Amino acid sequence: MDHPVRPRTVAVIGATGAVGREAMERLHRRRFPVGELRAIASQRSAGGTLPFAGGQVTVQALDEASIRGVEVAILAADAATSREWAPRLVHAGAVVVDNSSAFRMDPQVPLVVPEINGGELAGRPSLVANPNCTTIISLMAAAPLHHAFGLRRITACSYQAVSGAGLPAMQELEGQARQWSAGEPVQSTVFRRPTLFNVFPHDSALLPDGSNEEETKLVKESRRILDLPDLRVSVTCVRVPVRRAHAVALHLEFERRVDPEVAREVLSRAEGVRLVDERSGSPADPLMAAEGDEVLVSRIRRDFGAPEDHGLALWTVGDQLLKGAALNAIQIAERLLGDGASGTRRR
Repeated sequence: MDHPVRPRTVAVIGATGAVGREAMERLHRRRFPVGELRAIASQRSAGGTLPFAGGQVTVQALDEASIRGVEVAILAADAATSREWAPRLVHAGAVVVDNSSAFRMDPQVPLVVPEINGGELAGRPSLVANPNCTTIISLMAAAPLHHAFGLRRITACSYQAVSGAGLPAMQELEGQARQWSAGEPVQSTVFRRPTLFNVFPHDSALLPDGSNEEETKLVKESRRILDLPDLRVSVTCVRVPVRRAHAVALHLEFERRVDPEVAREVLSRAEGVRLVDERSGSPADPLMAAEGDEVLVSRIRRDFGAPEDHGLALWTVGDQLLKGAALNAIQIAERLLGDGASGTRRR
C-alpha cells in the first residue's frame, strides 16, 4: 500500500476455496495491514487450519460471532451466501468486497476494476462488487484502447481454465490426467463431461436467448464498467483443459482509426498489463500467466473484419484466481483504506 494505515481485522469468507486461499496468500504478499486474520468457511470446514503469513490460522464457521468486529471482509463464497451475509457485515461496520455475482448489477453497488474505474471508490463505499473473471481479463486490455480510440464493439471468445469452477474442478482435471495415464476410466463429477482432452461451451446455465450466464455477464458488466450502456458485445465462452489462467481472443472496433503500433504503445503504458511480443518470442499462454498479477496481451494486429483501420484483434491471458478474482478484490480494499477509510463511509 502507498502509505501506512492501522492494522485491521480482516475476514476471508470462503477461505477454504481456491479464491479464498489465494486471497489469504496475496494479503500476506502485498503486506495488507492485517492485525487479525479470520479464515471463515462452512460449518463442515470449521476447526481445520490454513496457512497464513508463515503460520496457521484456524478456520471458523460463518456465523454472527465470527464476523463480530470485522473491519474488512473479502467474500469468496457463492452468490446466496453473499446476499445473506454482505448486508450483515456492512451493518456491523465492515468494508466488504464481494467476488460473487450477487451485487454486480445493483446500481447502488460499485462494480470495480481499480485500474479502469477506480474513481468509483472515491466515496468510500462499504460494499463493492468484484467483476466476473473473464470480464476483468478482457477489459484490462480493452479499456486502455477505449480511452485512446473510442470503443464501439467487442467480440470475444474465451478459453476458460477449470479454476473458474473452483478447487474441486482443478483437482478433478489433475485426477483425470492420472486416471488416463494409468489406463483407468476418466471420471467426471464437477462437470457433466470430461475436461481432459476436451473443449465445450461454458457450463453455466443456458438462457432463453441461447446465451449462457457467463456470456451474459461479460456483456452487461463491460457496459457498466466502461460506462457504455449501448456498447455492442458478442461473446462465446468455452471451457478448456487448462488448470488455471483464462485466455480471451478479442476483436475490437473503434470510433477512430487505430494503428497496431500505436495500440502497442498505449498498452505498454497501461497499469497491470504486460505486452508479450510474439515477434521476438512466443505469444502469451496460460502457463505464462499462471500465478502472476499482470494480464498478458499479445498478437496485436489489424482486424480486417472491421471497417478499414478501425479494428484490432488481440489475445489476452490472465490468472483467473488472481487478477480475475482475489487480487482484484484486495486491490479494491487497498484503495479503500489508502483513500482514507478512517473517515465516514457512504452506506
